[in-house]
Amino acid sequence: MGDTLLILSIPALLLASGLYTAASTWWRRRHPAPPSPYTQQAARLAESRERT
Repeated sequence: MGDTLLILSIPALLLASGLYTAASTWWRRRHPAPPSPYTQQAARLAESRERT
């Protein structure tokens, strides 16, 4: 009985991780992260250093 549960747990784990990945991808596509202020600040800093 223990071997059967171990054998069946592998496909169950793969299925669960696949569902999690699909849901995570779906969520990120519909709720994109706002642009990082640190990235914008770094771009302004780099631009100001190019001028000097």
